[in-house]
Amino acid sequence: MKKILAICSSPDQGGLELYFISLVNYFSDKGNMYSATRGNSFISNKVKTNNVNIKKNNFINIFYNVKKTLDFIEKNDIDIIHVSWTKDLLLSALIKKFSTRNLKIIYYRQMKLTRKKNDFYHKFIYNKIDHVLAITKKLSLECNKYLPLKSNQIDILKYGVKKFDNDIFSKEKVYNRFSLDKSKFTIGVFSRIEEQKGQHLLIEAMNLLFEKNIQLVIVGHCMDDDYKRNIEMKCEQYNLKNRVFFIPFIENPQEIMSTIDLIVLPTYEETFGLVVIEGMMANTPVIGSNAGGVPEIINDGINGFLFHTRSSSDLAEKIYSLYQSNDLRNKIVKNADVFVRKEYDYDDHFRKFEDIIENKL
Repeated sequence: MKKILAICSSPDQGGLELYFISLVNYFSDKGNMYSATRGNSFISNKVKTNNVNIKKNNFINIFYNVKKTLDFIEKNDIDIIHVSWTKDLLLSALIKKFSTRNLKIIYYRQMKLTRKKNDFYHKFIYNKIDHVLAITKKLSLECNKYLPLKSNQIDILKYGVKKFDNDIFSKEKVYNRFSLDKSKFTIGVFSRIEEQKGQHLLIEAMNLLFEKNIQLVIVGHCMDDDYKRNIEMKCEQYNLKNRVFFIPFIENPQEIMSTIDLIVLPTYEETFGLVVIEGMMANTPVIGSNAGGVPEIINDGINGFLFHTRSSSDLAEKIYSLYQSNDLRNKIVKNADVFVRKEYDYDDHFRKFEDIIENKL
């Protein structure tokens, strides 16, 4: 396989970053994947092969990053640059421009597009990109519509998620660790805490279901302190303070996912929705908003439930349907398990990635 340098200067700890780590670690064992990451970031501390420490990509640092990365590429006969984060596209394009090698750039697009990228800046960047991988069918259509690329330069590459053994997690130990009530029906939401992620919709739905024996776990980084305070105020207003628990970001949330009763993705817009796949892998029913790429994963009423985006009343109805019927929950889990094993297999994802690398670049 060709030699690949994967670049990601993101300082964050979300789905994009976790995917980057899994990509680098999967192929670094084969000896042909290297990485360039921001020094002392979450990513740099998790990848097996962190070969180049770069700085935040801005006007001051960009040419330092170009030179440092380019030196590594030239010395190690790198064939391909892999980009995950939009903010690294300019860096990659400049590296290709100044490299003496016949470098190829592959970009794994994970964010939605809403307008044409036909200004000088974007034309310069996309003129250097050889191939784009879109995470969903919807996003591939957006790439074809808005990016200055030919259709044969764009492929769909679904995420691959590693199946884990749910039986190793003890509900009693997990609930004791996070001070949860084992007698309550437990809902979890796993995402950054910010308005577009829609955690407040769950608080409103909880209020509509106040008489039911339900508790909520909100897991994730707080990106907006004002928004979190508003959620906490709603909890006090609805007398839910003792039934809503905040847990900071944890790298492996599977222990919580596999021991709770329901996972909800209430986001306003989600290009993909990794947490939906992870929830299915955890054999826990999932409800997601009817937004972005989520409907490509959830077949409403078959392997999960969709609710009208921004509608807390519709969300409450879907929660109640699963709350009151153990048979329905079991049916959803069974169908989701079959679906996710077939469509989002971890090893199959990387086999398809290898095929694209070898045959289309």
